[in-house]
Amino acid sequence: MKMRKIGRILTVMFLTGGLMTGCQKKQTVVLPEKEQKEEATETESKNKETQEISFDEELPKDYEGTLTMWGWDTDYYQTVTQAFQEIYPNVTFEYTSVEHKDLPQKYETALIVGGELPDIAWSVIDFRGEVFELDMWEPLEQEPYNFRLSEVCEYLHPHMVNSKGNVCGIEQSLSPAGLAYRRDLAKKYLGTDDPEELEEMMPTWEAFIQKGKEVYEKSNGEVYMWFSLEDIRQFTQEQSDTAWVSDGKIDVKNVFDRSISLATRFRDEHISDNLIAWTPAWNEALREDEHIFTACATWSVKFSIESSDPQQKNLGRWGLMSAPEGNANWGGTSMGITKTCKDKRLAWEFLKFATLSTEGARTLNSMGLMTTAKKPYEEDPSLKSYKSRWFGNQDLGIYYMDHIIPNIKTRALTPQDGMIHDSLSLVLNALNQDENLSAEEAEELLREELQKELKDLSLIHI
Repeated sequence: MKMRKIGRILTVMFLTGGLMTGCQKKQTVVLPEKEQKEEATETESKNKETQEISFDEELPKDYEGTLTMWGWDTDYYQTVTQAFQEIYPNVTFEYTSVEHKDLPQKYETALIVGGELPDIAWSVIDFRGEVFELDMWEPLEQEPYNFRLSEVCEYLHPHMVNSKGNVCGIEQSLSPAGLAYRRDLAKKYLGTDDPEELEEMMPTWEAFIQKGKEVYEKSNGEVYMWFSLEDIRQFTQEQSDTAWVSDGKIDVKNVFDRSISLATRFRDEHISDNLIAWTPAWNEALREDEHIFTACATWSVKFSIESSDPQQKNLGRWGLMSAPEGNANWGGTSMGITKTCKDKRLAWEFLKFATLSTEGARTLNSMGLMTTAKKPYEEDPSLKSYKSRWFGNQDLGIYYMDHIIPNIKTRALTPQDGMIHDSLSLVLNALNQDENLSAEEAEELLREELQKELKDLSLIHI
């Protein structure tokens, strides 16, 4: 981790040098004294207007302002901001698209060189433990925001705070994950396509493996229960509330042994295919008839199942059920207000609309997403409902809320999570590519990868 930060700092120093060189020829324009005073008076007046509006008050509909934002989901940004502008037509947004994996360095660079941060900053779950430790976030649980974690679903609470307990961001939407399955294949090879019957049939991973062996045999080796070891890891690794780093130590055996051992069995006993998640081959396989189950978060319907099947070959053939031994949180994006935000009152108004309001919840619902806030569901119970043509008449929203979310464990995030996640993916890809690689060897490979990144941190014990 330290080596990675050193690399970032060197990069920043290089960038800073470039910026300074580029600025040497810049000319300073001095306004006439009268214009300086007029400009200062106008700015002071606008600032005063902003300050005079209490955070407890609703903004006037003619309120004017501009908010800057860094993120990666343009569809989400456009849909939510346009809905907000229907209420506040004089508010404008400036959006910069940044890959989620690049945001930590971009934030750090801005902080080190004194560059400008956005008013509203996004953070993906994989790197949030690191990003939330940066000194750039407004503490939303404090005055004047007074946000309470009790306003959103409980399993998300550890994912919205930093090590000091400050709420740095609020989730854009729920990301609970169960299992999507092909109803026609489940009926053919497992005897039923009913989600509750399937859950009763396979309450544990051991039972799932035994049924998977039967499926492989019945299909003459043509049908697998699962697509990818990475998808399996998403469940097995997240079915624990143990933090990946505890007291400055990574206990590989205790934290990762179960997940790696199960992944190895899935490979060796032909429960999972050896596809690499998110590759063209993996996407193509989603519309073929050779795999029954796949991990399915709320966003997966649109971004995996629908997008991989443009000819709608499997329209209406999918079902949703809970995973053996519990479900998982898969992904998640938060939004927070930066300390340098120029109009914090406006930023908070937008954040409340997007993540906590009933109007914002309806906007999310139109995208096949669900709000994390509790109050909108109380005000409009229909928001729990979400049906997709791809899943026939099954109400996905109700199933997520009533069956999947109650069985999700959650863990505290750490600054090392992003690096650990990448190392785990590498190990799983190695298991896919080398059928002779044992679980013990995979664990040792994970230790080696962690040591490469963490060798400067003497407190880390692996």
